[in-house]
Amino acid sequence: MKKKLAAVALAGVVGLSCMALAACGGDGNDKDTATSKYITVWLHKSEAEPEGRTYRALMDEFNEADYVTEDRRDIVMSIEFKGTAETLDTAINGEILSGGLPDVVAVDAGDVTAYANDDLLVPIDEYVSDEEKSDYVDSVIEQSTYDGKLYALSGMDTPGGLYYNKTALESVGYGTAEKPFGTIEDPWSWLDLEEAMEALKAKNDEDGTTPYMLRANIGFGGDEGAMYLYSPVVYSAGGEFFGPNEQVVGYLDGEKAMAGLEQMNGFFSRKKDYMEEGNNALAFPQQDAAFEIYGPWLINSIAQEYPEFESEYDIMPFPVYEAEDGTKGEVATPCGTWGFGVTRDADDVDAAVQVVKFLTSAHASEMFYNDIGTFPTHKSVLNSMEDFTKEGPLHSLSELLLETATPRPKMVNYPRLSVAYRDIIAFIKTQTGSQPLADYVNEKAASVDR
Repeated sequence: MKKKLAAVALAGVVGLSCMALAACGGDGNDKDTATSKYITVWLHKSEAEPEGRTYRALMDEFNEADYVTEDRRDIVMSIEFKGTAETLDTAINGEILSGGLPDVVAVDAGDVTAYANDDLLVPIDEYVSDEEKSDYVDSVIEQSTYDGKLYALSGMDTPGGLYYNKTALESVGYGTAEKPFGTIEDPWSWLDLEEAMEALKAKNDEDGTTPYMLRANIGFGGDEGAMYLYSPVVYSAGGEFFGPNEQVVGYLDGEKAMAGLEQMNGFFSRKKDYMEEGNNALAFPQQDAAFEIYGPWLINSIAQEYPEFESEYDIMPFPVYEAEDGTKGEVATPCGTWGFGVTRDADDVDAAVQVVKFLTSAHASEMFYNDIGTFPTHKSVLNSMEDFTKEGPLHSLSELLLETATPRPKMVNYPRLSVAYRDIIAFIKTQTGSQPLADYVNEKAASVDR
């Protein structure tokens, strides 16, 4: 049974503006009583939207259950729906100095390191058992760990890969032992993708109906979308975004990272006329494109609007780097979304962590999938639900999430790096030719180090 896949907000950078808003936390909540302990949660969603409604249902379920503090008071979860990531950021910045942060706050994956470094979040390791941690997909724990300590957990994820039209590719000899589709063990490189597009284009020249284009979704998700979808370009080539002391020059513009970026750049240069860049989000199932690089959100659209196409496509790993001798890099899968951490102003960390664990539990994870279609972050769910165990796109993405999900760079100065990388990916897409890519990447790396 296919579930609704909804876009998950990808941006969550702490802003600079301040606005005084009512807050709970700090030295205690004025709602607390001798028998109740209120734990306030700030959320970047509206209660009116589907995700917000699911959080409301989880809050009600938690409050009906028997969660208690160490002194046996009932824990009451109280969610404040801030509406947007920007409003949440403003609220956080307005309370940083006043000691009025909530007990629990929503945090985007890329911002965990900065929040932890600034002591906005507190470590929660001692409240989360090894058994509990082991059920989360590895990337959630890795993304939320800073300086050896765990600061957040997430109950949803957004793995990405390369959507491909199986039927079209089979018509030109793919899907065979000689020309297999990409897998985790034997992924396609950018060169393999180019070769396949050429074969499809040749058939299109004959029949005028065979799709051959790539929908790359460069520009998706604002500043954060490029890092989310295209960080694998650097990772699969063995490159790094930064080195000691968060130095970016010499790393993002280093030999390995540049090898990956140059290969993608060459692909776009040679195939710039093969790009589907229209505003039609359904170009892939409408067969105006044979490939699409994207997260999971297209799966439900296809199920709802083009059910006849469901058996004609699948998802393979993001294209990897291929060296001159044919050696291929390792698969790196886009991943990560919002989770929750406990703030420094929480006066009962144990109670706050109980709320975090409930909002990101296997139960909540499955509930979010059923309600809004985000991918579960628990191995137990991915390995037991039929949707993820039977062959098809959901299974393909779940395998990528379980085995190859690669978090975005964990860096205190991540927001600036994310913007710089967005510009680099846009430069590759536009193919302006104004300067060599290496010079442009060096300029952008230096802009982060300033």
